[in-house]
Amino acid sequence: GVNGASPVESKLMELDIPFIYIGDYLESSPLGKAEWMVALAEIVGRRDDGEKHFKEIAQSYNSLKELVSNAVEDVPKVMLNAPYGDTWFMPAEDNYSVQLIRDAGGEYIYGRNRSGISVPIDIEEAYMLCSDADIWLNPGNAGTLAELAVACPKFTDTDCFRSGHIFNNTRRSTSGGGNDYYESGVVNPDMVLRDLVKIFHPGLVQEEFVYHKQLD
Repeated sequence: GVNGASPVESKLMELDIPFIYIGDYLESSPLGKAEWMVALAEIVGRRDDGEKHFKEIAQSYNSLKELVSNAVEDVPKVMLNAPYGDTWFMPAEDNYSVQLIRDAGGEYIYGRNRSGISVPIDIEEAYMLCSDADIWLNPGNAGTLAELAVACPKFTDTDCFRSGHIFNNTRRSTSGGGNDYYESGVVNPDMVLRDLVKIFHPGLVQEEFVYHKQLD
């Protein structure tokens, strides 16, 4: 994270090593995150390639967003995340993940968080939110409904659990804990958006999931 000047700055300057801070994680816009590829392309002398690739991504993303906007009437309520210890963190309404949900034709169920940061809620409040949700996204490391039931036993009687409308962004994960959603997904927001549209409005998307999978 970039919270100020790094203590290693002076040593880099002393050694005449150029450096740059990469703040893509601070972007709330999915396309804003991806656009950092242009800055990186400039560094390696391939700005034209970076601009061309980003333009294609932006066109793909905005076309899909427009398709959803024109075609969707019923908007599902979407719950996010799983407990970390005894606390459940819910992102702000301008968060990157929430922006993707909105652009995919979903309604983030905790939209009242306008603080600009993720806030902790207790398990009881999380249960009430989940009980009112149509879809549950990204429930921690759970790879199956059985694993999720162990982590959140009280939540097995919610509608989204009973209906199996639970999806995690772990389709491209490794046994060592790596998850490509947090790697290539940053520069492929159009593919992430397409996954979410397939979850919320499956009739609009024919392609297979890239980053998400339905828990069973």
